[in-house]
Amino acid sequence: MDRRTFLRTVVAAGGATLLVASQGHALRLFPNTGTQKWVVLFGSRYGATRDAAVWISEGMGGIADVFDARENPDLSSFEAIVVGSGIYMGKIDKPLEGYLARNAPPFSSRTRDFSSRVRALFLVCGAGDTPRGRGFLEGLTKACGVKPPLTQVFSGRLTKRLLNAEDYKVEEGVATRRNEPYEDYDRLQRKDCLKFGEEILAKG
Repeated sequence: MDRRTFLRTVVAAGGATLLVASQGHALRLFPNTGTQKWVVLFGSRYGATRDAAVWISEGMGGIADVFDARENPDLSSFEAIVVGSGIYMGKIDKPLEGYLARNAPPFSSRTRDFSSRVRALFLVCGAGDTPRGRGFLEGLTKACGVKPPLTQVFSGRLTKRLLNAEDYKVEEGVATRRNEPYEDYDRLQRKDCLKFGEEILAKG
């Protein structure tokens, strides 16, 4: 299923029903609605960061809309933004990077002050919450123009059959250099994402 089909499909995720909202292709978790206008913006190559974004919103009680940066959403009406990215070859997701380049400093009149509304950042990567993984946060903070007090790095996952030919060879080379078996793994934990969502909401 491709990304647009996924976003337009009713999906059961963690017991909450996801429905496509009228604004762009945002995912809204019902029945909860927020008194504060929160949004989770993500960039994802193979879906792990998308899932983390949805689970973070669940941890916030479902009050945050969830947008894929590829949809080029207009976030000017939202008061608080959470930004998340996957890491590929040491860099953040390219569509997300492009979105931030257009909307973070210098600011456009359409988006208001993007950076001042960023409340939290997160990454999903194979290195997980290690010094190497946390080092990748620099790229995301630079792209957003801000380093908020709440940041988190989640371990990622690898599903070989989803990889394009180029990425398959890259990942195979990484496993070979590390003398590790080249096999699927899934280290992304929903409970960790829910907890981070709770922390974001508690900080307000």
